[in-house]
Amino acid sequence: MEYKAFIIFLIIANHLFAKDIFVSPIGNDKGNGTQENPYATFYKALAEVNKLAGKEAVTVWFKEGTYYLDRTIQIGSDYSGTSNKPVVFSALPGAKVVIKGSKRLENLHWNQYKDGIYVTQLPSALEFDQLFIDDERQIRARFPNYDYDNPLRGGKGYQQVTGGTDRRYDEWFSYNPKTFSNKIWNNPKTGIVHAYQSHNWGNMQYRIATVNREENKVYLDEGGWQLQRNFGVGGKGSKGSWYFIENIFEELDVPGEWFLDKESNLLYYYPATGVSLREAKVEVPVIKDFIQLKGSKESPVKNIQFKGFYFTQSSYTFMEEYEPVARGDWAIHRGGVIFMEGTEDCLVEGCSFEYIGGNGVFMSAYNRNNKVSGCRFVHTGESAVCFVGSPSAVRFYQTWDDKEIDGKDWNEMRKNMDLKPGPKTSDYPKECVVENSIMHDFGDVGKQVAGVYISMSHKIKASHNTIYNCPRAGICINDGTWGGHIIEFNDIWETARETGEHGPFNSWGRERQWKGSRGSDEHFLKELTKLDAIDNVIIRNNRIANYRKSISAGNWTIDLDDGSSYFEIYNNLNLGSTIKLRDGMARKVFNNITVSAVPLGWHVWPKESEDEIYKNIFVISGIIPGKKQPTKRFIRDVRLPVETKWSTNYDNNLYWNINHPNDFDVLENVNMEAWQKRGYDLNAVVGNPNFVDPINGNYQVKEDSPALKLGFKNFPMDKFGHQMTRIVPFGGEFSEEKTVSLVADNRASTGAKIYFTLDGSEPNTHSLEYSKPFQITSTTLLKAKTFNSNGIPVGFTTEAKFKKVTTVSYPSWLSTLLAGKYEGANEKKSVKALEKEVHGALMINIADDPDLIDATGGYDFGCYIKSIDAKKAKMWLNAGLKSDWVIQQINKHKIQNIADLEKYLKKYQGQKVTVIAVRDYNSKKFKVHIDK
Repeated sequence: MEYKAFIIFLIIANHLFAKDIFVSPIGNDKGNGTQENPYATFYKALAEVNKLAGKEAVTVWFKEGTYYLDRTIQIGSDYSGTSNKPVVFSALPGAKVVIKGSKRLENLHWNQYKDGIYVTQLPSALEFDQLFIDDERQIRARFPNYDYDNPLRGGKGYQQVTGGTDRRYDEWFSYNPKTFSNKIWNNPKTGIVHAYQSHNWGNMQYRIATVNREENKVYLDEGGWQLQRNFGVGGKGSKGSWYFIENIFEELDVPGEWFLDKESNLLYYYPATGVSLREAKVEVPVIKDFIQLKGSKESPVKNIQFKGFYFTQSSYTFMEEYEPVARGDWAIHRGGVIFMEGTEDCLVEGCSFEYIGGNGVFMSAYNRNNKVSGCRFVHTGESAVCFVGSPSAVRFYQTWDDKEIDGKDWNEMRKNMDLKPGPKTSDYPKECVVENSIMHDFGDVGKQVAGVYISMSHKIKASHNTIYNCPRAGICINDGTWGGHIIEFNDIWETARETGEHGPFNSWGRERQWKGSRGSDEHFLKELTKLDAIDNVIIRNNRIANYRKSISAGNWTIDLDDGSSYFEIYNNLNLGSTIKLRDGMARKVFNNITVSAVPLGWHVWPKESEDEIYKNIFVISGIIPGKKQPTKRFIRDVRLPVETKWSTNYDNNLYWNINHPNDFDVLENVNMEAWQKRGYDLNAVVGNPNFVDPINGNYQVKEDSPALKLGFKNFPMDKFGHQMTRIVPFGGEFSEEKTVSLVADNRASTGAKIYFTLDGSEPNTHSLEYSKPFQITSTTLLKAKTFNSNGIPVGFTTEAKFKKVTTVSYPSWLSTLLAGKYEGANEKKSVKALEKEVHGALMINIADDPDLIDATGGYDFGCYIKSIDAKKAKMWLNAGLKSDWVIQQINKHKIQNIADLEKYLKKYQGQKVTVIAVRDYNSKKFKVHIDK
């Protein structure tokens, strides 16, 4: 009764100020849209809105139930509201309103086919790429079969190629005939290959042209546009690209799989256990974008709001048009369940996006003052929220495809380059916000994805978002146009799970100042930096962590890659990895905490970079995954200036190496005394920072901490991530018991209550009521939800899994921190990347050094020239080879490592050979006369 009374009060109150339109799944579009006689469809309600928009405030109330869309909803500027008279589309308070981009298939006549498979006839011309049975997405017939225990790259659901063209656009790859499917594919052209790029920066999809069983090759048709860079499908052994193939009829062989025969309009399905086809709800997606708001900067769509909807079941987009985006590594599809272009002051609030085929919310080109707030994104095919401007707004626009695919010369393109500062047009997102949202387990199909993706935008704010369990970035800033972004109070962990050489937060800045990723005056034109990076980017008050026991190479917590300039990085808690600054200008890193076995990554800074590193707490703890010895040094520097100081404000930092408290190095073979003699950290302190309670996540320092005397200031440890209903801690392992606290949604009014369950069921007002922290003593799936004083739910259900184990196993950095000393075995020396002098040049096997791979542009094979002896290395120097080049080929022979190099130098002794080497994304031929 209280609920109904509240709804009636709400409706009466709204009628005093606005026009109310009602929609119900059991309504009738011939009705009048009142509460008693509601419309049935979104489309009819929208037509009525068009008559009223801008004249009075309009609210379209959706009653509980499911609404199917069979075409995209198009909203132009003629539907705009005003600041005082907005147009609102909203679920009724407490109602679950589901918007599906699918069609329910009814009156199906299933017949047994064979081997547990059933078949049914479908209407003609019905095409779809997903099948949902009782709201669960099924698996399209594939090889290898889906690995439910570990669906990630590396699980049993993937194989590795044995070779390939390794260049986009790929023509073929080879497979291992001993492990490849032995089923004969009568029509392989239906198949789609999902394959990771050889450098593992993302994945691509290709249609199959044919399969040659004699050559053990899969030949590829269209596809490969889903990312940038020229690297494709290839590699051998442990370096081979991971792949699977779907949509092959003969691979329909396990429960839960399906296949659509488009020619005969037959749907084949192998029912999962417990599924009754006679009673099952069968749905197939039929549209990609649900709602498109399309205006222009001259006539924008304004003041339209969407509240409280559950969006699900949209078609995949991975075979649609993608475009390379500036000189970041990514390509994107301009589409989303909610797509905005030419909009102002629009709001998406309290909406859930689950099991959708592409992006969640996409703001393209001109957008101003829009907001995504209190939303949830899970199991999206691509990214959660994207802000992407138009290339036409960029004064000098280049992509990797220009150079590596189309063969254009970047330097030639720079001739007569526009040197005016700032954007060329206003066709980009500005002053838009994504806040207080949850993004997890996204990137089901595309792996080069982010929770928040920003490109060609200005002053975007990402605040209080919780982002975890994703294949690549939590937050990615693709380019240096035009800065001013604020990244704050986010909680990010378990990212880059299926890709490498990337950080939970990642940025690039390859704009007009950037010529070649070396930081030298030749490659980095400092005087041009502010042309594009017109405002500083602020990264503050975030918790960014790597809790898993192994992380990919280059998985920095804050990864400022090529050219990223004018950043202020402060009050960030970095756990399990550290900060990287590559070539760029004027980065201020202060008042941060890093606790990790990974040293700081300072790579190829320009001379007089204006970078500042001060008043931070740097803790080295434990062992880097895959190594045998605990980390000793604090900084892994790569080709930093030697003519000038790295920074004029590198001071007042606190250093504590738990592994080597008394004999640590700051740099390799450079102790603190030698470091200070170079003019750095003259006022630094070495010692325990005295964290308050790290096991429970409080890394504030105690009152007696030496860090406070250096000017370090404590920052809040309880404001990270979303501020909706929270479970603290957010799941995990425990051995005896675990104390759990619940925090109410901060949007709830006075009198709100939290109800929770311990058996995985959905909480309601009859569930357990939270009053104080409680103990969990067994493996538990805990769910909690906030309800306001009227018993109406506020926000989403939050769930966390707690697993009881005999002994809790922590990553090395955390176990060492908690013990206060390194306790792991170190009797074996770590395997260091091989260094060897070859004809006067000191070479390194680059494949064995992840930091060098990251610092040199992603080259993962060959011999890196660390240094050259001017007297002994005449043959290299006479050919023009210098340090920092990576030798990858002699004549037609691939040089994988130093052993290969020595082999072919010996073979061609006394002869002149052609050496191919790479550096800074450039390849060059050198004529070398090999000494006898």
